[in-house]
This record gives sequence, C-alpha cells and structure tokens, in this order.
Amino acid sequence: MKILIAEFNPTGRNQLTQMLELDGHEVLQASHWGEALAQLAAHHPDLVLLEPTLPGAGGHCCVPEIKRLNPNRFVPVILVTSVSDSISLSRFLESEADDFIDPPYDHFVLKAKIAGFERVDELYRRLEKFRTLTGQEIKLAKHMFDAITTRKSEESTHIHHWSLAAGHFSGDLLIFERTPADTLHVMLGDFTGHGLVAAVGALPTSDIFYAMTKKGCGISDIVAEINRKLHRLLPTGRFCCACLLSISPRTNQVELWNGGLPPILLVDGQHRIVHRLPSNRLPLGILGEEFDSTTTTVSTEEVCHAVLYSDGLIEAQNAAGQEFGDSRLADALGAAGASSSLLQQIKAAVIGFLGGLEPHDDVSLLTINLETLGG
Repeated sequence: MKILIAEFNPTGRNQLTQMLELDGHEVLQASHWGEALAQLAAHHPDLVLLEPTLPGAGGHCCVPEIKRLNPNRFVPVILVTSVSDSISLSRFLESEADDFIDPPYDHFVLKAKIAGFERVDELYRRLEKFRTLTGQEIKLAKHMFDAITTRKSEESTHIHHWSLAAGHFSGDLLIFERTPADTLHVMLGDFTGHGLVAAVGALPTSDIFYAMTKKGCGISDIVAEINRKLHRLLPTGRFCCACLLSISPRTNQVELWNGGLPPILLVDGQHRIVHRLPSNRLPLGILGEEFDSTTTTVSTEEVCHAVLYSDGLIEAQNAAGQEFGDSRLADALGAAGASSSLLQQIKAAVIGFLGGLEPHDDVSLLTINLETLGG
C-alpha cells in the first residue's frame, strides 16, 4: 500500500516509516497539514496515519477533509495519538477516523490493523466493480424501456403521461397502438421489481401488444396471449399488474380489462368521477389455464377523460408517513380548471404532497382525452 504518515514528531514518523517499509509499503511523510494536503493531492495514498492535532490544521482533527478529498474511494485513516482518555478518543473516532494507534508503536499491532484495512479495501473494490456492472445493466434496461415506450407524436394531443421513478428509472410500462380500424389500444403495466427485471418482462409484453393490435385483435385476446407468455417466462412471485383499454372514435364505449391496478377513472367535463372501474381480475403471469381475459364495456356518454395510474401514486407517502390516497386524488381532479391539464394538476398535487421525498414505489399517471380522440 501507499501510506502517508502525517505526524509532527520526526522520531515517531521515522519509527513508523521503518516498520511500514519492512512490510513492503511505500511511505510518504508530512510534518504539518499543508504538506499533508500536498501529498494527498499529488500521490493519492491508500491509507493515512494522522496525528489528530497536526500543526497547521487550526487545532481540529482533519479526518473529514481527508474523506472529502477521496469521495469515490475508501481511504482509511488511523489516528496516531498519545491521548488515552476515553472522551478524547471517542471524539476523535466520531470525526470519521477508522482506528487509532498510540505510542510506543507495536509493529505487530500496526501490521494487523493495516492487514485488516487491506481486506476492507478489497471488499470496496469488489463493491465498486459490482456497482459498475449494475450501472451498465441499468443503462441497458433504461435503453430497452425507452425504445419500447417511445411515444407517437400523433397521439400527443390525446394521451398524456407522467412517471416518477422509485429507483434509477421507472419500471412501469405504457404502450399504445391503433388497429387497422383506427381503434386505440392502451396498456399501463406495473411489473414487480425494477430495472432489468422489469425490462425482461416488458419486451415480450410489448411485442405481443403491438403485433396483435396491428392485426386487429381485440384486447381480450391480447391479454390472454400476454398472460400465457408471462406465465411461462416469469419466475414464481413475478407478475404484471396491468390495465388495457380499447377506445373507438366511432362509438361511445370503452372496452377495458383491469388486473391488479387501481380503479380506472372516467371523468366528465367538470372533472367529476362518472365511473370508477376497479380491478376484477388477477395480474398477468400468475394463472395458467384458469386465467380470465373477459373484458368490461362501459358507456362514455358524458365522459371526457380516462385516468389510469399505478398504485405507487395513491400509496406515495409524505414525511409524516401519510399516503396520498384516493381522496387527495379526487381533490386534485376537482381542483383542475376547465382549461387546465388534468395530468399537470394531479402531478403537482403528488409532488407537493411528497415534499421533496422520493417515492418508495414507481409512480405512473396516464390521462386520455376522449373528446379530442373522438374528434
């Protein structure tokens, strides 16, 4: 290891240097804080032996500064001190120091302490390698999700979507496509897990959805085929809560299937809830032959918007541990003015409720303007 000894006493520095060099370490020396800073910047030592009250440090322990100079690597700091009272030692160790050693220096004790930190350093290196690989997987998964969920510009006036990720990116899936007869199919899916785990399920789901929609298949058949695929593909305990809608611009009806997501809300021009359509099916991927893909058809007379959302929205918690809940969602709907965006109103309410906290689960919100869709 490359070790910096930052101690004012030259006798102590030399004694420690001899011990460390005998063990094959490269040794740097500093007698005051300014010199220690220069050594830290120029040579990036792997470990520091530090006198807590090193001259030039203003009488304060410099351990936090050493840690700040090395934010992306573990640089252990062993305090070199003759202080023996427990209060002073505890104060020094609370300053982020990792250990201490006091004179007269015992070579075997020093060697054992450094060997322990070498093992810790190896663990840090393995952890950093794992973090790098995980980051690459997350980047790949995000790329896959972005490719799957690329929005069609021609639908932007009808469909508005917002998501807030609990992790590196949201694992909720939103896809939509039109049939040859111009019927709009929409799917909102919430996979168990995040990142690459969710992306693995999203790929076959989206492939089936797009292919069967373009062939003119109904959502009942699409749901059945997605379930069959996910039931065979996903391990036990992994599934996809989802809802699918089929909206034709030539009729006043919406066909839907809801398996495991919160109720689909159909609201009128005053943003009052006309229909609350709860989940009446199990999520995708749980059942085999017993799976029920039967859909429900609802009249859209006096209905202007459809509102879909994942359970992460109503279960979002503030600092007091309160959930956003159904009542706050209804209040946000009612507070939206005639000319304002439903989605923006609900989004602002959720963000304000969280007060800067990150959600514990992915939040997805989707609004569909049925009036412009029919126009």
